[in-house]
Amino acid sequence: MAQNERNLEIIISDNESSENYVEYVRTITSVPVRYIRGDSPISVTDNWNRALKAATGDYIVMLGDDDALTPGFIQRMSDIIEAHSHPDVVYCMAYHYAYPDVLPNEAAGYLCTVNNSSLFDDSRAPYVLNDQRARQLGQQALRFRHLISFNAQHYVWRREFVQRDGSEPAFFQSPYPDFFASFVTFLTAKKIVVTPTAEVIIGISKRSFGFFHANDREEEGFREFFGESVSEASLAAGDDEIIRALRHPGTGHYRNWLIAALFVKQHLADSIDLRVDLRRYRRIQIFELAQSSAYNKTLSRQFFRQKMADFDPRDLQYAERLLWTFAMLDRVKTLPRPMVVYGIRELLNIHHPPKIFHHNIGNHANIADAFRWLEKNADSILQRNAPL
Repeated sequence: MAQNERNLEIIISDNESSENYVEYVRTITSVPVRYIRGDSPISVTDNWNRALKAATGDYIVMLGDDDALTPGFIQRMSDIIEAHSHPDVVYCMAYHYAYPDVLPNEAAGYLCTVNNSSLFDDSRAPYVLNDQRARQLGQQALRFRHLISFNAQHYVWRREFVQRDGSEPAFFQSPYPDFFASFVTFLTAKKIVVTPTAEVIIGISKRSFGFFHANDREEEGFREFFGESVSEASLAAGDDEIIRALRHPGTGHYRNWLIAALFVKQHLADSIDLRVDLRRYRRIQIFELAQSSAYNKTLSRQFFRQKMADFDPRDLQYAERLLWTFAMLDRVKTLPRPMVVYGIRELLNIHHPPKIFHHNIGNHANIADAFRWLEKNADSILQRNAPL
């Protein structure tokens, strides 16, 4: 609301919140606000598509109700878009803001710059990403390698790009709509401009999935945010290996990642022959099960062993080795066990190692305080040169 730009519209798609906020919003901004509210709750994916359909601007940013743009965002993006002849998408770094009393190990909350992609290290100024590299990164996402940011807040999409096929099929698909959209973006966009500076603030509040994930309430979070049903038969299209993967035990997060990847494979089948790495998916899920059973003790070994009976021989051998490794960690008391487990997990090479720089913003209560701190310290924040 504090962007002070005329060439801007705000679309609020209210997914049946407990209060009607339209009048309040219109009292705090002169920016045109289009307020959409249905009669009943819909999935996150459908709500995002509803907001997208209402948009009329040239470029689109998707934000949750606990996120924010940085001071001067609209003008900077406008300049970047003009300088690079109207790309399909601008891909930005982000700040993370944790609200107080949300994360168990960070009760005070924080603001930090998060550099979580090698793309942000290639230049100190916005640049056009090489097409071949973009396609490779998109393909790696289907192989369960998190080398780019999948959250929608990182992207400034050209509306012509997201609506180039008309209203159907929808730009956001699957229970993980931002994963789907980011995969499709890197696999198909003709011009991606990378902005290696933090331009948005991703909020982590008690109303975000990050809260449920950090507080070991992931299943509750899935029911709250990602409860839409998916047809296994439609996704598999007769492929028994895909059916087995979809029914493989493990975490809901990686299953939703798999579903997003399968949606992309199906969505782009007429133009790109894509491979989803089902073997790697199984290995990651087996690691999650073994860690929960033998290290975290949140899953019974009996349950894990029952599930192991359905594994193929190579996966079974892999599972047995993981169980043995975690059992040995229990016996060796001198090792820093969390660091050892972290090191073992890193062998899977799922995520690009993030570089995180914390900012001391003093007392704060919500994301507006983070915005105001950035506004006051804009000239002194040299994040590209910070000791990340």
